[in-house]
Amino acid sequence: FSVLPKPTSRQLKPLRSSVHGDMETFERAVECAEKFDVCDLDAMEELANELEEFNGNYFEASTNKVLSEKEIKDRKDVAEILRLQSELRLRMDYLEGANLFAQDVHDMEESYPEQE
Repeated sequence: FSVLPKPTSRQLKPLRSSVHGDMETFERAVECAEKFDVCDLDAMEELANELEEFNGNYFEASTNKVLSEKEIKDRKDVAEILRLQSELRLRMDYLEGANLFAQDVHDMEESYPEQE
């Protein structure tokens, strides 16, 4: 994982003519990746799949190879964030509802409350 800074001044213009549907997908994917509990698990999985299946570039012209590669890498990174967020939410649900160890800890805390 390496971090390249975002370019500061450039004209952004989609490279494709039929962009409305793709742009809505990208907007929703970024929104879900940036904020927890915005999207349900199925939506995050679907968005991650769409980002991974998208071929080529959407914004960056192929004349700048570094930016073109960064756009693709960063789009895949957003897909991975969505998958990780889904996994974390599933694991948190398990922790709260079915994890024996966590339940034992809570039961013990209730049985022997700390005295102040």
